[in-house]
Formats: sequence, structure tokens, C-alpha cells
Amino acid sequence: MTISDMESEAHELFVAYLEKELSSSERETFERKLNEDSKFEAEFLEFKNIYIILENRLSPERATVLETIKQANSNFNYKPSKVTTEKKVIKFKPWKYGIAASILLAIGIFIFNNFSKPTYSDFAARETISLTVRSDVDETTKNAEVAFNSADYSKALIYFNELLKVEPNNLQLQYYKSVALVELSEYDEADSLLKKISESNSVYASKAKWIKALSYLKQKRYKEAKKVANSITSSDPEYQKAQKLLSKL
Repeated sequence: MTISDMESEAHELFVAYLEKELSSSERETFERKLNEDSKFEAEFLEFKNIYIILENRLSPERATVLETIKQANSNFNYKPSKVTTEKKVIKFKPWKYGIAASILLAIGIFIFNNFSKPTYSDFAARETISLTVRSDVDETTKNAEVAFNSADYSKALIYFNELLKVEPNNLQLQYYKSVALVELSEYDEADSLLKKISESNSVYASKAKWIKALSYLKQKRYKEAKKVANSITSSDPEYQKAQKLLSKL
């Protein structure tokens, strides 16, 4: 891998962090590296400063940066520019345009991926649950059902946790809890729970695989989503949905 390739990968990682595309564990790893590696932190802060300018598509600073990059590509004559706004003056050193061009490339990759790949909202169908089929159910169960069915997943998660303290092996509750976790982007806990359910012999096993595929899709972890979708067999109720997802991936 060349230095240029390594820089490109680092810049894509920086964009993913700034765009909040990383999972919670990935963000923790990234932030730990920022705290422990001063060179990495300095590169990120320099990148972030330029990124803030470039992410505002209508800003005069962004327009000037784009024009300078365009001129540099045509005549290889980098010139420092001075951009004046009502609030501040921004000076760009010549070498910063190389970083700016790289940032634009990284942003472009994300835009391309977002337009060319399926999204979580394309496939996520809001489920409704019926936990209160018995007449002797308690208030917590009723509250869990109402919260989940009204898409109040934060509140539903609280009730599911209370119910699972009493019935820790209830796979139905575990499954609906995992759905709520994915909706709340609590991926690590959701993926761990879904793995456990999908490896069981319960009726929720194939459903858990499907939600796990959607969890990866929501995280833009397309390879993992494809792998899980491929594990859903023709005998599973979710097979047709999985095939449709695979055709888009």
C-alpha cells in the first residue's frame, strides 16, 4: 500500500467519523487513537478544519477552494488564497489544497455509496407486537407493547429490560429488544443479541438473521449485510426479502 493509499484510507475514516457513520465500538477505537497518537490527532484536526469549510456547499470559502484546486490541476501552479467573509479572514497555505482535494474525493466516495447502495429505510418495515394476548398480563408488558407499537423505542427498551429481568431466556422479548436497539443505533448490543437468537432453534432465528442484515445495512457495512442475507435459506419466511436485498447489494 502506497503512502497515497494510506492517506486516502485515513481521510475516508475521518469523513466516516465526522459524518457519524462509525459504530459505537469503531468510534471508541478512533477516539482512543486520537488521545494516544498526537500525530494522528494533528492530522485529524487539520483535516477537520478544512472539512468544515468544504461541507458547506454554499460557502464562499468552499467555492474559492474548489476554484483553486481546479486551477492547480490545470497548470500545477498552487497559490495561497485569502478568503474574506463578513465574519473572518481565512488563509489557505498551498499544501492545504492537496488535503482539500483528498477530502472532496472522500466525500465523493460517501455520496456515491449512499446513492448506489440500498438504505435501511428501504427495507425496514415497522413491526407491531402483541404481548398482551393473555388477560393476566402486567402493566410493564402492556407498556412495552404500546411503546414499541408507537415507535417509542427508547421507552420500549426500558420495559423490555424490566421484563427480561423476570424472564431472561424469553426469545420473543430478546428479539423485540434487538429490533429496538437497531432502531436506536445501539449496534453492538443488538448484534450480540441477534447472533444469539439466530443461532437458536426458535421461530425467531430467521427473523433475527434478517434484522441482523438490516443492522449491518444501517451501519453501511455492506459486506457483512450481504453475508448474513446469504445465510437466509429458501425455507425461511424472510427469504424473498433477503433475495431482494442481495440484488440491490
